[in-house]
Amino acid sequence: MAAASDATNYTVNCEVAAEILSQKLEILLCHPELARCLLTEKLVTDAKEKLAMIQDFFSTQDRPSKSMEWLGRLLRAMYEAENFVDKFHLREARGRQGALQVVTRPAAELVSKCKLWADLYNLGNKMQELCQDQYLTGKTEKKPASSFPPANVPGQGQKKVRLTSYGNLHGSCYLWRKEEKKEIMRLEQRGEKAMDVIVNVTTILGEPGTGKTFLARWVYTEAMYQGIESHAWVRISANMEVNEFLFEILKQMGKPAREVKDMDLNEIEKMLYKELADRKEFLIVLDDVRPSKERLLRRLVGRLFYYRRGHIIITTQDKRIADSMRFDKKWLLVELGKLNADESKKMLASKLYRVPDGKCLSEKEVILKTCGGLPLSLSLLGGLLSHTEEPERQEPRLSALLKDCSGISDLLQLSYRRLPVHLKPCFIYMALFPVAAPIPTRRLVRLWLAEGLLDSHCYDRDKKLTRVPEDVGEAFILELVERNLIDVVSWRADGSPKACQMLTSLYDMIRPIAISMGFLHIHDASNSNGQQEQAQPRETKVRWLAEHTNIVRDGQGGGNPSLNLGQCHVRSFLSFYLRRGMLTKDVSTVLGNITSKTEYSLLRVLDLEGVYKPSLQGVLHKLVLLRYLGLRFTVLDSIPREVADLHYLETLDIKHTNITSLPSSLWKARYLRHLHLNWFYIDLKKILKACGNNVGALTKLQTLSGLVTGEVKENSMAGHMNCLTTLTTLKLFLQQSDKDTSAGQAVADWISCKLTNLQYLTFGVIKETKAAEEAEAKEAKLKKEAKPPKEGEQAVEAAPAEPTKVAEPEKSQIGALPELSLAQHHNLLELYLLGQLKNPIWTRLLPDSLRVLTLSGSKLKTDTIPQLGNHLRSLRTLRLLANSFLGKSMTFTADGFPSLEIMKIWKLPHLEEVNIKGGAMPHLKEVEYRHLGMLKTVEGISHCAELKTIWVIYHSDTPAFVEHLKHDLGNEMNLHVEMDTEGSGSMESDEDDSDEENEATAP
Repeated sequence: MAAASDATNYTVNCEVAAEILSQKLEILLCHPELARCLLTEKLVTDAKEKLAMIQDFFSTQDRPSKSMEWLGRLLRAMYEAENFVDKFHLREARGRQGALQVVTRPAAELVSKCKLWADLYNLGNKMQELCQDQYLTGKTEKKPASSFPPANVPGQGQKKVRLTSYGNLHGSCYLWRKEEKKEIMRLEQRGEKAMDVIVNVTTILGEPGTGKTFLARWVYTEAMYQGIESHAWVRISANMEVNEFLFEILKQMGKPAREVKDMDLNEIEKMLYKELADRKEFLIVLDDVRPSKERLLRRLVGRLFYYRRGHIIITTQDKRIADSMRFDKKWLLVELGKLNADESKKMLASKLYRVPDGKCLSEKEVILKTCGGLPLSLSLLGGLLSHTEEPERQEPRLSALLKDCSGISDLLQLSYRRLPVHLKPCFIYMALFPVAAPIPTRRLVRLWLAEGLLDSHCYDRDKKLTRVPEDVGEAFILELVERNLIDVVSWRADGSPKACQMLTSLYDMIRPIAISMGFLHIHDASNSNGQQEQAQPRETKVRWLAEHTNIVRDGQGGGNPSLNLGQCHVRSFLSFYLRRGMLTKDVSTVLGNITSKTEYSLLRVLDLEGVYKPSLQGVLHKLVLLRYLGLRFTVLDSIPREVADLHYLETLDIKHTNITSLPSSLWKARYLRHLHLNWFYIDLKKILKACGNNVGALTKLQTLSGLVTGEVKENSMAGHMNCLTTLTTLKLFLQQSDKDTSAGQAVADWISCKLTNLQYLTFGVIKETKAAEEAEAKEAKLKKEAKPPKEGEQAVEAAPAEPTKVAEPEKSQIGALPELSLAQHHNLLELYLLGQLKNPIWTRLLPDSLRVLTLSGSKLKTDTIPQLGNHLRSLRTLRLLANSFLGKSMTFTADGFPSLEIMKIWKLPHLEEVNIKGGAMPHLKEVEYRHLGMLKTVEGISHCAELKTIWVIYHSDTPAFVEHLKHDLGNEMNLHVEMDTEGSGSMESDEDDSDEENEATAP
């Protein structure tokens, strides 16, 4: 058994290492130096051909290779080759950064090329020997790099196709366990209505694969959808300590991690119980509770027993734990069994054909027998077969495929083995995140991009760029979802996935395999306390490193001895250790250890999102290959100016920090693709001027978010209108002075005429003359007093002392929006406009492709809802926020908004009447009315047959229209009426990049 396990581990890691090397060789072929050296180019081409033979060999093996010695040689060859390719780029980056003297640079470049040639020659010999040992001498047929749509489909067109696919997937997920879900939700709602009811407990019991976690997640999502703001989801790992468990709940309840610093267990407990006592209701899910954690469970439930309006959901495989949670007769036990034959057929059909029709599976008895009625097995096998050719779904090949599958474990391994080779590195990379933690999809795609896992799939056979990497990454996520290997746990307003997670059973299988070969290392409680739950790396050259607890502190206390940071070749470092103060200096210590043996580092990803004020001083200049720098939620006050020297940087995220300035030379960046700022003042003219004056500057920029700029006049835009035309996401607010209210028209014309690739646009006008004047004065002062900048560096841009933030609208007044014309922006999916609209012509202003529209401060006096409803046939979410409409009556006409699912109407001071005609909004599912003090009637709400949830949120007195609503509710509609005790003016938080909901907070 041990030998078979070793063979599996080696095979998995060899496949991943071979695919990563293949992509790096492909990128190397596009290097300009190779184009001028035919001999080196031939060596790369030969190495790729031999590597393709080996990859084909793996793809034809249904079982892991038994040749351990051969696998070991192959893995070492892959690692060595990856290292010398990266070191070639490292030497090149050092030369570009000025680390070499001008006189010696030509000689150094020549030596570097000769070394690359020698390394490639040696690689070719090793690959030749490896191929001969397995008798791999035939020619391989060149195959497309990936399995997603043809290269001639434009990227934005693919986006709309993917959104349609996701819509089909979303609907097919919730066809089973409906009755069990209703039973749990009845308990949830009973707790809401009966104020004398103490904490309720639901235990979901079942064997592995019966859908316990799926059912809990469904209820959890529904509860959030219905407004339970205090919630936490914790997977109880085998080595989780009590304080770690309680800290996780506190963190998810919104308690800042810095407040828990240095607390002992009793103090953490008291803080948690006080927090829950102050909440009017809460929901806690404890997933996968094992017998070893029964005492922890009893301790938590016992302490929370007397809190009101709380609900704890437990999932477990252990009958004893389930029985122990029955000491109150009101508590619920949901025991999940296997599906019957008819249910199994329908589930398999939905996964295989996207249609829950079991009749089409009359000849698939072997599948049903293999799955044994377990939903997880049916889901995995349906996802696998949905991506196989039709002949393989038929006998006898189907039986041959499944002959060795006798349980869930075998199906998990088969599902992974049958993954296309380009998806395997991406899938394993997800194991760096904590188990069961939601992973923001846009963050994940950009991490894949930074690791070089997407680039080679953007070109056709003639090496022409046909796709953008972000589209490739989104297509990868879609395929993983279709194969049922990852779950989408939350969705954006446009219907795309917001966050996903790997199946916990797959996570438990994949993580130790990748760790065993040193491909990745995860530093967590299991290996810091000497309890080695996971296999230790045999290789010290760790590629991907994640920190779930403090590496430095645990290392000093005798943590994992096999992890020597000074010897590893780390490409990615992700930290999820969030406690305040612990990492302020330790990040620089860890990075110092990574770079201690060399002057420069191979690091490509540094993701410190959520870490409190990490120190980057003294290390950033060594990270010359860095492509991803994630500092979101770090509340840093400044960023080292060396960030502008990171030539290969693709993503810089400083959102939710206190950083208010950037080095001006950053605007010359050639590889920057995604820039997330925190709503501070920057002169747009400087950005455009830098682009116009520097060839290649910002030519790849796709995201520019969180920018507040001053007036830009037409003559300033002359000659720069063609800059930044690659943008797909723009979030920009104009600061407008009282002196010139038309200065924003040049920017509006630029957006309207040139930025036709936009998919997401936030655009607004605010009046805050004082801040703008302070910024100009401060900038003038800096120019006079600043010391001469170092060579190649310009003066740092100034920012206002009080950076303009959208989250503080009380400091701003809304201005008039300049005239926009977006009708030809056929790729635009999401639009948020802040500012007054003067007699808008909707067919000219808005494209009919819109899926999300948010209006705030528009001050529309006439009811234009009928025109909007007729024009925006694809709209899914409509938000009419503060002062967007100043009329008294609003009418939704028949056949208007045929695709609308979510509508939010906020702070309309004069609105008295809402009329919904029959046939309007046939697919509406959620409505929210907030702070509508004058609203008296809502007529025709019962016409919306699919409406499930209505929210009414008010300031002081219950609105008059509530009683009217109660009499018009359908049987399936839920009405929630709440007083806004916190005076909230912002919508629910959104962790991803599409967070207009946070921004839409006009006064």
